[in-house]
Amino acid sequence: MNKYIQLIKKIIYCAGGVLLLAACNKDFPNLLQNFQEAKDSPENRDKVLMVIVDGLSGPVVQSLEPANLIEMTRNGMVTYGSLADPTTDFKMTNEAVVSSLLTGVNANKNKVTTNDLSTLNVAAYPTIFSRLKSVQGKQVSSLYTSSSNYATYLGKDAHLEKSATDETVLAAANKGLATDSADLNVVHLVDVDKAGASAEYSDKSTAYVNAIKKMDQQVQQLVNTIKARKSYVNENWLVIVTSGKGGDSKDPVTDFTAFGDAKRATYTLMYSPKFARKILPRPSSKDVPFVGAATRYSYSGNGKVTGSITDANRFNISTSDDWTFTFFVRHNVAGTNYNYATFFAKRTKGFEGNGWNIFSESGGWGFNSSFADQTFGNYINDGKWHALTVVIKRSGTQDSVYTYTDGTKSSISGKVSQNVIKNSNFDNTSPLTIGYTQRDGDNLDFSMCNIQVYNRAFTFDEVKQYGGITHIDEKFPFWSNLQAYWPGYDDVNTIKLTEKTGKGAGNIDLKGPVSWTSFNELVPFFQPPIGESFFRQVPNAVDVPFMIYQWLGISVESAWNLDGKSWSPNYVQIRN
Repeated sequence: MNKYIQLIKKIIYCAGGVLLLAACNKDFPNLLQNFQEAKDSPENRDKVLMVIVDGLSGPVVQSLEPANLIEMTRNGMVTYGSLADPTTDFKMTNEAVVSSLLTGVNANKNKVTTNDLSTLNVAAYPTIFSRLKSVQGKQVSSLYTSSSNYATYLGKDAHLEKSATDETVLAAANKGLATDSADLNVVHLVDVDKAGASAEYSDKSTAYVNAIKKMDQQVQQLVNTIKARKSYVNENWLVIVTSGKGGDSKDPVTDFTAFGDAKRATYTLMYSPKFARKILPRPSSKDVPFVGAATRYSYSGNGKVTGSITDANRFNISTSDDWTFTFFVRHNVAGTNYNYATFFAKRTKGFEGNGWNIFSESGGWGFNSSFADQTFGNYINDGKWHALTVVIKRSGTQDSVYTYTDGTKSSISGKVSQNVIKNSNFDNTSPLTIGYTQRDGDNLDFSMCNIQVYNRAFTFDEVKQYGGITHIDEKFPFWSNLQAYWPGYDDVNTIKLTEKTGKGAGNIDLKGPVSWTSFNELVPFFQPPIGESFFRQVPNAVDVPFMIYQWLGISVESAWNLDGKSWSPNYVQIRN
């Protein structure tokens, strides 16, 4: 055994008072080694079976509770919300996920972002088969697959068994597992994915459900084959069942993080008779708070907060232009109604002359213009943050104005959220203004931030997906269409709003009794920034090789530059 692994660093207690021994390898702590007293068997006692099931949806497995997998979770660490790859935006493929499962790095390193495995960067990031072969020449791997591409590009340095179907793959795997001495055994199955593609990846699909139930029985047969080995009593097996990609979902998307992408929602089970049950739940992006500060716009007496851009001609709307205005607002006092108070406009007087203005009415809000009837959004006077979006579409066959509240088309009672544009009377020489304009109505006490102006008409689906994003930068899909952006978060306790695109709209100097409000709130529609640590609360595909290396007692060297990390199961025993 590696001399570093032999050093016991500490002793801690698992749930129920069970002893767990943790050690240290060369570069990373090994959370899986169990310090067996006898290592003198001619067989290598530490062994791994990994079953990769293309198209296996973690949420569907959780819903179905397949009998054998559920039984294995009694001695397993399981998550129904593991992630394929949270670091990239491309459409997930089986090839991309399996590349991460076998190299331990995400697509930005292994270079597989489609179903083309020829781009795999094995020179810099070898597969686990190659890594194991290089460790003193003692580690042996086997790959059982029906995919020629997997065999060609991923199977180098493994004993390869290429078959035509899942049935023949499993026959070869059971035969090999019965007698072979391989340390790592990888079985790749495709029928679950085929069933999902033929119907849908859902527990409502008979074909998909039956394919998962059949796979469940096949996994159990593989485990039974292992347990029937003559040398099993002297061996220490880790069984991993995990997904290629997940599956497409027809359910409405409400979570636009990586967790909401059904193709990234995978299943991972790590089973050993030495483990106790441990379930790793998927975190909710709705539990990430919206934190920061915003300008407070109050109108009372002579004290009215306002600010305008310098160029009065900017953002005039021609007869063929499309525009989207989106921003966040909050009534600072819940239950207040500020009738006809304008808070965002390109108009000298609130409701007169060319141009437009956005105003408060009856606890909701509206859009008034010289070119269309009034259009309204929903109620926003609950003292909570809301995203307001106005879309002006003039490039199509029917010019229209749309208003959205938190990504919905609903409006205050008796009002409409869409109107046809009747004329072209848009332009004026009034600057774009935030806050008070002349001839406004009642007093107002609002907070506003995250103000964005686009020369593009967002679709309804785009408003739902992107209207709640709290922080945007050059990676944002429509950054090139963004003509002005005043988030305000970094301007706290100043009298200006800093423009972030650098496209000429300029900073806004605020006038009046300027003040700032801070906030730390959960807002269902909003999408605050989420750090990498959020997605690492459950196993990712890149973690699987890391776990295998540690189970087999291999020192994971920092020079390998792997993206994975180790997960500590609950142990019920540490020695045979």
